[in-house]
Amino acid sequence: MPSEKEQFQRDLLESAKQMRSGQATRITQLEPQQTAGGAVDVSLRLPVDVIERWKATGPGWQQRMSDLLSKTAP
Repeated sequence: MPSEKEQFQRDLLESAKQMRSGQATRITQLEPQQTAGGAVDVSLRLPVDVIERWKATGPGWQQRMSDLLSKTAP
C-alpha cells in the first residue's frame, strides 16, 4: 500500500494529466449574490474575541455590526 505522500504525488500527477488533456472541470467565479435587502454575502476574517464580543450583545448583533460599518464607512 502506498504511503500518504506517494498517494498524494500520484493523485497530483493524475490531476495534471487531466488538466493537460482538458478532462478537468472548469471552475468559474460567480458574481456575489445580493440578498433581498440589497446586501452581499462576504467572507471576512476577524479576531475571535471581536466576534465573541459582538455575539455577547445578544440577538441582532449582525445587524448592529452592519449598521456601525455603514455609519463609519469612508
